[in-house]
Amino acid sequence: MHRSSTTLPYFGLAFFVLLAAKPVPGQAHTETAQTAHELRVFDSSLVDTSVSPCENFYQFSCNNWFKKNPLPPDQTSYGRFTELFELNRLHLKEILDASSKADQNRTANEQKIGDEYASCMDTAAINKLGLMPITPELDRINALRRADELPALLAHLHVLGVNAFFNFGANQDFSDANQVISFYSAGGIGLPERDYYFRTDAKSAEQRKQYVEHVRKMFVLAGESDTQAAKDADDVMAIETRLAKASLTVTEQRDPQNLNHPTDVAALSKNLTHFKLADYVEAAHAPVTGKANESEPKFMAEFNDLVASTPIDQIRTYLHWHLLHAFAGTSMPEAFETETWNFYAHILNGAEKQQERWKRCTSRVDREMGEALGQVYVAKYFPPEEKQQALDMTLAIEQAMSKDIDSLDWMSPATKEQAKGKLKTVMNKIGYPDKWRDYSTLKIVRGDALGNLERVRQFNFNRELAKIGKPVDKGEWIISPPTVDAYYEPQQNNVNFPAGYFQPPFFSGKEDDAANYGDMGSTIGHELTHGFDDEGRQFDKDGNLKDWWTKEDEAKFTQKAQCMVDQYNAIEAVPGVHLNGKLTLGENLADLGGLWLAWLAWQDKAQAAHVDMNAKTDGYTPEQRFWIAYAQQWCTQTRPEQLRSQAQGDPHSPDEYRSNSVLQDLPEFAKSFNCKAGDKMVSAKACRVW
Repeated sequence: MHRSSTTLPYFGLAFFVLLAAKPVPGQAHTETAQTAHELRVFDSSLVDTSVSPCENFYQFSCNNWFKKNPLPPDQTSYGRFTELFELNRLHLKEILDASSKADQNRTANEQKIGDEYASCMDTAAINKLGLMPITPELDRINALRRADELPALLAHLHVLGVNAFFNFGANQDFSDANQVISFYSAGGIGLPERDYYFRTDAKSAEQRKQYVEHVRKMFVLAGESDTQAAKDADDVMAIETRLAKASLTVTEQRDPQNLNHPTDVAALSKNLTHFKLADYVEAAHAPVTGKANESEPKFMAEFNDLVASTPIDQIRTYLHWHLLHAFAGTSMPEAFETETWNFYAHILNGAEKQQERWKRCTSRVDREMGEALGQVYVAKYFPPEEKQQALDMTLAIEQAMSKDIDSLDWMSPATKEQAKGKLKTVMNKIGYPDKWRDYSTLKIVRGDALGNLERVRQFNFNRELAKIGKPVDKGEWIISPPTVDAYYEPQQNNVNFPAGYFQPPFFSGKEDDAANYGDMGSTIGHELTHGFDDEGRQFDKDGNLKDWWTKEDEAKFTQKAQCMVDQYNAIEAVPGVHLNGKLTLGENLADLGGLWLAWLAWQDKAQAAHVDMNAKTDGYTPEQRFWIAYAQQWCTQTRPEQLRSQAQGDPHSPDEYRSNSVLQDLPEFAKSFNCKAGDKMVSAKACRVW
């Protein structure tokens, strides 16, 4: 994605690259005061002319936006993406308010999204029910007496979205991208990623103590005594630390070769000597035979040993925690949700206030039934002509990339031919699916918030497992149409741009090409470039994990990419915490390469249209408007706690550097603003791959 990466919950790994920011667990948003017509792709009123564009272009382009948009207390960060996210959420609220009203003329989908929203909003009913809706699952865990009973129980919990021990699901075969196979991958931890358990600095040590205290408080809310809850929290931490130690780091996970360990269900079952896999797959109603991928063999081996060496009462405790953790949102009494928000949003990321209930519930329905809600959204807010404009821009940037490949001096003719072949086969998915998801088998009951969530998760789990052994559906989307985001899927070689993103302040049919190409054009280029970054280049045009580069080309690419690793390693996001240039490499390559492709495509279009490059609009030439529009998409206020979390585990660099560090590497930018060698916005050692 353009702003964050994620893996699909509950059903295995998803190897795709996303563009726009996703809220961290519990992160809040606030309603923007701006309306659609006030959001501009290029906005001269946001420019601070007291700052030299050659000294700090981010501040030059965004300072007045910062002045107009102080960071709200319910935000860990707030930027242009949040502005559009909030506007879209208002639109979704209007749809949900209308759908939640009892009306015999409601469609089946309107009934589902409306009743789910109404159930979520009924906090009085949720609080009154207390733990009763989840008690059957707590009792099921309490009944666990022997390790040989664990496989069936764990399968049941996985179906309900409880991320305990490992993840199981469906994904494309690395060696045959046309087929879907079983995937077993690492999971089972409650902190954001592996290294939270092992960093030795004082802040990380403090966060681990705060996490244990959070787990303790959740157990107390569930009815345990303080003494028992404290012991149980320590046991949870001990088990999770073992699991984390055996897991790959977030940087190691970026290399698909590290995750490609083909096996079959029978062979994996033989290796799991203390966990009867046959009982697990039977209880999960999953295929009992066939090809599988064991993405992290070291982790699965440790899980096997852990089952044998851990007392059964500690395993029950661990499962209790992950059950509470999995449901402690809008389905549980408010005390559970507030405590979860306090740790994940407030302590880890600095939010000062929880978002309003209607916002949390609107986002919940979008997560659960995004295409049912999105179908109504698209009809109201994404007319066919805008879809065509989006497609035209995408095709123009693909043409620019083809020319750019021809011009590369480091890539051999043989690899260029392969690269252009891959580019030609990219599938462009714009706005929304051609075929909408069928929710007819999903039952939503008004007033049953937790039961609805269980049924949604079971529906999604079963839908994923049904894919195993079948050809890949390349028309499927993995984010909803209203999402302010975009992604590239390397195993399907397609780019995906939802309807929710093609709006101001990122794209507008009322603004000129300079602004639209500088902003949305750079996003399109970003996603295309992901097909050829350090991850994407390992997949061929058909999506198979296959080395199609010559060794010499690979060496030259790696050498050029190292320039960017070093460049971003040197950036200190917050005192004492530097960016991880290797972790952020793919996104940094895509930011720089995507902007360059947008520039090339726009130059071609401007030349064909005989655009006067000396004429000024709002005080700026077309070239200057292009660069300012690019920078203004990144105007963002971010809390130090969030910056720290982002620097440690997010493959995206903070927004300031997605502006300045990228532009410092482009002589064309410097020329547009007459920046000279020695200016801060002119890199002494410019990096360039594409």
